[in-house]
Amino acid sequence: MRGVRVEPIQVFSDPRGSLHKLLPGPVSGEVYLVRAEPGARRGDHRHERMGEWFTALSGSGVLAIVDPATGERAEYDLRGARVYVPAGLVHTVIAGPDEPFEVLAFADRLHDPGDVFPAAVSPGGEP
Repeated sequence: MRGVRVEPIQVFSDPRGSLHKLLPGPVSGEVYLVRAEPGARRGDHRHERMGEWFTALSGSGVLAIVDPATGERAEYDLRGARVYVPAGLVHTVIAGPDEPFEVLAFADRLHDPGDVFPAAVSPGGEP
């Protein structure tokens, strides 16, 4: 999909545990936690100026994205990957049915309530 980037998460492990490089750096913007309860959706909006990175922390679900210009729709499993959603694409986090889905998000600029435009990511692929 136009401008979407999917990158593997780098994991460094040893007998003590592991370190996961979740978001790219250097960073300037905001980092926040998105929590969707089982079967719930969080998002269903687009931004005109802000891009965002997403990666799963716990639970299961998907990041669904629609390009309103073309109607193209895609879903991404965030486990083990980070996904960049550029400005202009409609997006939502959708939790699986059995447990909450927690997602770490990084916005490439500070949140501006005037840059949030509600738009649903429908199952049929239309924004």
